[in-house]
Amino acid sequence: MADFLGDGIFNVDGDIWKYQRQVASHEFNSRSLRKFVETVVVSELNERLIPLLVTAAEEKKVLDFQDVLKRFAFDNICKIAFGYDPAYLLPSLPQAKFAVAFC
Repeated sequence: MADFLGDGIFNVDGDIWKYQRQVASHEFNSRSLRKFVETVVVSELNERLIPLLVTAAEEKKVLDFQDVLKRFAFDNICKIAFGYDPAYLLPSLPQAKFAVAFC
């Protein structure tokens, strides 16, 4: 397993794990990360979720709200963690193999 994962936080124990956790913890609590997360989530709200809900209301269309929120969360997680926008929350509510495998 070490050959595949190396000495990353998911593959070490003891003092090395503690050190890596402290470094990661500091980064995840930084102001810049919180601002980045806020920017990504607000963008996804304003550009995708709210327009989708407004359109559905205007057209009196029934939505599976659990599916919509899953898509919203998936897009945000991918953007924040990987810098990749899967565009899973679009008006057409597309099926994506990656999203289906992930969720």
